[in-house]
Amino acid sequence: MRAAIYARVGNPAQLAVQNQAEVLTGQIRGMWGDSTEIDIYADNGISGLQTDRPGLQKLLQEAGTYQGVFVCNLNRLSRSVPDAISLVRQLKDSGTEVYAPDRNMVEIAEEIMEIVSGIST
Repeated sequence: MRAAIYARVGNPAQLAVQNQAEVLTGQIRGMWGDSTEIDIYADNGISGLQTDRPGLQKLLQEAGTYQGVFVCNLNRLSRSVPDAISLVRQLKDSGTEVYAPDRNMVEIAEEIMEIVSGIST
C-alpha cells in the first residue's frame, strides 16, 4: 500500500507541518500496517485560500500512485469549500481516496453544491 500525507500551515501559531505528519503517520500505520509506504507533501506558510501551492500541486500530479491521501482536516487542503470539493474530486478521479476526520462535511457540501448548481436564477 502507498499513502500520501498532505500538511499545510499558514502561520507559525498553527500545528506544525511536522506534527501533522507524525499524527497522520500513526493513523496510516494503524489502518494499513507498518509496511505502508508513506510520502509527505507539505506547504509551510502558504494560505489555504490559494490552491497554487507547490506541495499541493505536486501531490495532485502524483495522486494516482496512492491508495489514500491523508490530511488532518480538509481546511489543510483548502479554506474554500468549493476548492476543497474540487480537490477531493480531483483526487478521487485519480483513484485516490481522501481521509480526514471532517470528510463527511465535504460530502454534504458537495451534495449541496450539486443541488445549488441545478437551480436557475
